Amino acid sequence: MIRFANSKPQRPTAVRCPGARIWPLLMAGLLAACVPMAGDDVPVAERADTRLAVSADPVAGEVESPMHRIMAAELAAVRGRFERASALYAEAADRIRDPEVMARAVQIALRADQPDQAIRLAQRWVELAPGSVEAKQLLGVMQLRAGQMDAAMQTLLDSLPPPGPDRDPAIARLGGLLLDGALPPDVIKVMQAIARAAPRSEAAKLALARLALTRGEPAIALGAVDDALAERPGWVSARLLRADALLALGRPDAAVAIFEDLLEDSAGNHALRRDYARTLLDLGRDGEALVQYRDLVTAGATHPQLLSTTAILAMQAGDDALALEALRRLRRANPGFRARSLLLEGGLLRRADRLGESLAVFNRGLRDYPANTELRYGRAMTRIMDGDIEGGEADLRRILRDDPDDARALNALGYTLVDQTDRIAEGAALIERAYAIEPDDPAIIDSMGWAAYRQGDPARALGYLRRAHKLTDGDAEIAAHLGEVLWVLGRREAARDVWSQAAAADADHSVLRETRERLDP
Repeated sequence: MIRFANSKPQRPTAVRCPGARIWPLLMAGLLAACVPMAGDDVPVAERADTRLAVSADPVAGEVESPMHRIMAAELAAVRGRFERASALYAEAADRIRDPEVMARAVQIALRADQPDQAIRLAQRWVELAPGSVEAKQLLGVMQLRAGQMDAAMQTLLDSLPPPGPDRDPAIARLGGLLLDGALPPDVIKVMQAIARAAPRSEAAKLALARLALTRGEPAIALGAVDDALAERPGWVSARLLRADALLALGRPDAAVAIFEDLLEDSAGNHALRRDYARTLLDLGRDGEALVQYRDLVTAGATHPQLLSTTAILAMQAGDDALALEALRRLRRANPGFRARSLLLEGGLLRRADRLGESLAVFNRGLRDYPANTELRYGRAMTRIMDGDIEGGEADLRRILRDDPDDARALNALGYTLVDQTDRIAEGAALIERAYAIEPDDPAIIDSMGWAAYRQGDPARALGYLRRAHKLTDGDAEIAAHLGEVLWVLGRREAARDVWSQAAAADADHSVLRETRERLDP
């Protein structure tokens, strides 16, 4: 009894329990069952605790009164035996004409995955509480799930409160219920009927727009939201829904204009600016998105995803100052992202050729997170770029000690040995191991070609380098390698074409620039 008294019934999420009036009765019954009988002259066989002990599972025994059924049903629900709980609640509900008991019976039937039982009980609930909007809405949704379209339509129309302060909240709640993706496609016709039955309801128009968007009907959504805006032109929620509908209809400029108008009126609305920035990002307008993210960072944003996105966009745009500010704020405001921010900062500083600072960041990160493979790989790349081949090799071999099949580390170490040392055969063997693991990775394919070239076989190298070049749409470093092999093979105009195309996209790439200056000054 102590375990039962201290346990908490599992609350199903499908339906809110409409009241708590039956709980005092339940608790009174439970407490009465746990109190010992007065006096010492009660025969042991007649003591209440002895009688209760006869059945090891009181839920499985015969239950007589409706209140005992309810108590046993709740105990079964606590134990996760929802089918048993549903059967007991249905029996009790059939004998007690109490809307709250009926509501709980519906709730348990849903948890037991018994839709027919739930509909029957919900119908009884509506009979007992004909004014309950909640009961009618729940019944209507269950009828929709069961494919009873006409019955559901009538039930949900009947659920509408009369015009007044209760109508829009009830319609808004129904709109939320109808967003359930498990409902049939005809659910949109139901919401249209609700909107027609309540032509002055703002909530009905917005609920129809939201539902239409989720069901892939943006034209219907746009019509509904335009109806709402005709009566309330400045309604921000409706204007944002209109932007969503326009985006779904392939009219991004019109949608962007809505965001710009809204921000002109509410420049300090950071949530709106964040939505606008994400929309621009989704549209591939990274530069415009970065303007919005910069404003958010300037305004003091601390959200980790926002700061991470800002840092990445800023790095791509070459705005190192903004990227560093976003990363450092990310780590100050969100300690859980410290390792990630250090990784990105170290890589940013390396790309900017600030190798001493990059190494310091990676060292700090590895002091705090010595087992972090990404930080160790990042430090290896910085060390190699700074000419510390021995240090870079040590980091990469530490990674390979823990994971001998790490293709990225195998490739990085192999390429370094092939490109920067005379240990070409050893490096080529490491690259071949990486290639066996990841045969479609362009970086590894490039390394295979470069290893073949460094081993004196430019003809074999050419096939690998052409493939890598194609897979990356002309990556500058791979273009440098491909051009050099073509040059050595005597195909100098072809080499110049490859280099020129790469330079048009990335003229400042150090490997590409060095290769051209060395071979074709």
